[in-house]
Amino acid sequence: MDNFDKELDAALRADPIDERGYYKEAFASLRGEGASLRIVAWVAIMLFAAGLIYCLIMLMFHAREVEDLIRYGVWAIIFNQAQIAMKLWFNMQLNRRALAREIAMIKRTT
Repeated sequence: MDNFDKELDAALRADPIDERGYYKEAFASLRGEGASLRIVAWVAIMLFAAGLIYCLIMLMFHAREVEDLIRYGVWAIIFNQAQIAMKLWFNMQLNRRALAREIAMIKRTT
């Protein structure tokens, strides 16, 4: 192992993994720098979820024609995929924050 690997290993052993949990970390990310984009992402997630639920209800209980079935089915898929994309982006932001925090901690110890 080179010097960087040894220092990284020592820093990771010195500071155990934060056990606060996903939800505490997610709510903490809604404050501070860049929080407005993460808040907008959660608003979009909720809107996409509402659209998905609406399409599924219309699909199951109100659509009688094939065209309506296709239309609501396609929109349900689109809303679902958009919701998944926003959740992935949000989780990537959480990982980015955690990585930046770890790098800052390593810089402080060296």
